[in-house]
Amino acid sequence: MVLDLDLFRADKDGDPDKIRENQRKRYKDVALVDTVVDQDTLWRRLRHDADNLNKLKNVCSKEIGLKMKSKEPQGPEEQAVPAEVADNLINLTGDNLKPLTVNQIKKVRILIDEAITKNELGLLTAEKARSAALREVGNHLHSSVPVDDDEDHNKVERTHGDCAFRTKYSHVDLICMIDEQALIQLSLRILLKKGYTPLYTPFFMRKEVTLLVLGLECLSE
Repeated sequence: MVLDLDLFRADKDGDPDKIRENQRKRYKDVALVDTVVDQDTLWRRLRHDADNLNKLKNVCSKEIGLKMKSKEPQGPEEQAVPAEVADNLINLTGDNLKPLTVNQIKKVRILIDEAITKNELGLLTAEKARSAALREVGNHLHSSVPVDDDEDHNKVERTHGDCAFRTKYSHVDLICMIDEQALIQLSLRILLKKGYTPLYTPFFMRKEVTLLVLGLECLSE
């Protein structure tokens, strides 16, 4: 079970330093926490930019509609978009678009589409890097857990019964177990003679769930 991302976000009452200390107690890589924080910060900024760019597309459509309704000239098709507009798409407003012609605003919308595509790639890259590091960060240790890099020094919480005592099966149990196996083998032989092929149902696991359990970066199958 991976940690909640909010635990890495200081602005949401998270405490990255506490997670770093937990990594030290586990003798694990502390830099993983920095990777999660950095990539999460980048992902959140890109997510904010994506929302702004989508809103800006609507602003462009609205401004084009107003200009078409007022029958303003569309302007020459070869007219370029001003550099101060093209270089500052994220912060554009309707007021920035008003001096532009319809054809210029259409070109701005094309630039926005390109920026959205580029932004989406950045989002996927940041999310992938964040998730990979997050899977490797250990859960919080309880205060009672001894800090040591040798499992031989683990604390014994409780012991039940006589650990040196081994229960032996009675003759009745052994005969029942032998008979069970004999019946299974007899059944298989009868079915084989009749042309049946024995099958063992394989186990299936979703790769993303397996990664969370095993902590492996990649699985061949």
